[in-house]
This record gives sequence, C-alpha cells and structure tokens, in this order.
Amino acid sequence: KSTMDITNQIQDILTRAGNHIHGCDSVDDTGITYTSIVEWKENTGMASTQPTSSNKGSEQQNETRQQWYKTGYDYWEDESNCAATVDGVLGGFASLSKRDLEGSADFVRYLKSSIRPELKLTKEENGGVPTRACECGAGIGRVSKGLLLPLGITQCDLVEPSPRLIASAPDYLGDEYSSKCRYFCTGLQDFEPKAQSYDIIWFQWVIGYLTDDDLVSFLKRCVVGLREGGVVVIKDNTCESEAFIVDRDDASSTRSCPYILAIAELAGLRVVYQRIQEDFPQSIFPVPIIALEPKV
Repeated sequence: KSTMDITNQIQDILTRAGNHIHGCDSVDDTGITYTSIVEWKENTGMASTQPTSSNKGSEQQNETRQQWYKTGYDYWEDESNCAATVDGVLGGFASLSKRDLEGSADFVRYLKSSIRPELKLTKEENGGVPTRACECGAGIGRVSKGLLLPLGITQCDLVEPSPRLIASAPDYLGDEYSSKCRYFCTGLQDFEPKAQSYDIIWFQWVIGYLTDDDLVSFLKRCVVGLREGGVVVIKDNTCESEAFIVDRDDASSTRSCPYILAIAELAGLRVVYQRIQEDFPQSIFPVPIIALEPKV
C-alpha cells in the first residue's frame, strides 16, 4: 500500500477509538503543530493526497524518505552525538540501563511463566534446537548482552545501520557473548528476517526512526520471521497528550501508545501482554513494554 494509504488507515483507527491524531515538532525544533497525521506527512513531503499523472510525485516522496533516513544515519554515526558506549547509545542516560534491563527481564520472565509458556528461551526448552533473538537497532548490543543472552537465548542477531556502532559491539559484548552473536549492518527498513528464524524480536528505542509504512512493512516481515510461540517486543518512549512528536535533529518521531498499536494491527500483530516500565524518572516519556504475536 502507498504511504498515504497507511497514513489514512492509522489515522482512521485512532479516530474511531477516540484517540489523538494531532502532533507537533519537539520544543527543541521549530514548534510547528499539526492537526493530524495526514497534515504532518504532507507537510514533510513524505505523502500527498494529490493525485499525480506521472511518477514525479512518488519520486519526490522517495527522496524525502531517503533524506529522513540519511539524517538519522548521520546523527548516530557522529561520535559527538553518540559515543560507542552505553551512555552514548542511551543519550546520556546510562544510569537507567540497569533498571531498564531488570524491568525487561522481569517482563519476559512473567510473560513466559504466566502468559506464554510456549515461548522458548533456552536450547533445552526447545528440544535441543538453539534459540535465537534479533535485537533491532542494536547499537553496541546493550540488550543482547544485558538481557537476551543472560535469559538463555543461544544466539542473537544484532541489526544496526551505524557501521561505527556495530563495529564496537564485539568488544562491548566481550569474549563470553560476542561469539554468540551475528552482526548485520543495515537499516531495519532493508532487513529481511529469514522465515521462522526468531523466538524473540526485540525493538527498543528504535521504532521512531522508521516511517510508518516502513515500520508496518518490517513488522509484517517479522511475523514471517517468528518461530512458533515467538514474540515481537516493542519497548519505546510514548507521548500522551499528542499522537506524535517529531524531532528533526535526528529524524525520529515519538508516537502515542495507541499509534504504535495501530501500526502493529496493520502489520497483523496483536497484544499478548503489556506493561509500563515503572521506575523511570517522571521527567522522561512513559515507556511501555509490549509483547505482540501474529493474529493468525
């Protein structure tokens, strides 16, 4: 489907449920406000409601899309914006890493013990077949090292567009874990998970860098990439008073939780379990953890 088709479907889902569809640029930017998601997409040139008699309109939208990704790529490749450290990849919030990982581990353990016992974490639980996870937007592998591998996952695939960050991952992971990982230097919009490859596909603080249509498309590919009993987990910032907040400096958007769930719905996913990370400072965005499974 076209970018505007996806945009209209998301906006319709939110409108029918009585949720916000308006948004704004972040306070650090221009202060521009948008009455709807459609207005935002049209304003940025990512989509248009105007019919075109040639390919010119779609070419312009593709150029805008590519520039969006280039802006994000350039931001994270710049060491002055992000050192190849935990503090760097967390934007100066390294102090949150321990409680973040503990909250995620508690979430996964509860999910498996009380809601989804068919989720396989260890090779032994999987009848001797190695288990595998994918860390999306992996950076230096913080989630693989601090969560997924300690939970018993046999192998992690790290997917990260920044060559500088992913090149730093083996040293950060250390000898114990680096040999249990594979490294893919590519954007999620271009990554193709192999069918029935993963028991857990983990997104954390990364979905805001994908456009809506690319996120829907990638989540659909994740559905194909899940093994039986597997889950997609999204853990990310959310806004509450708007549907979205755009940060043009690093080409990202913070979405509301209903907005994220509308995207998941369009991708053919439904919620298995969700909760809010409870012990983060009140000064930062609420961070839900959402486990998703294929609808069928």
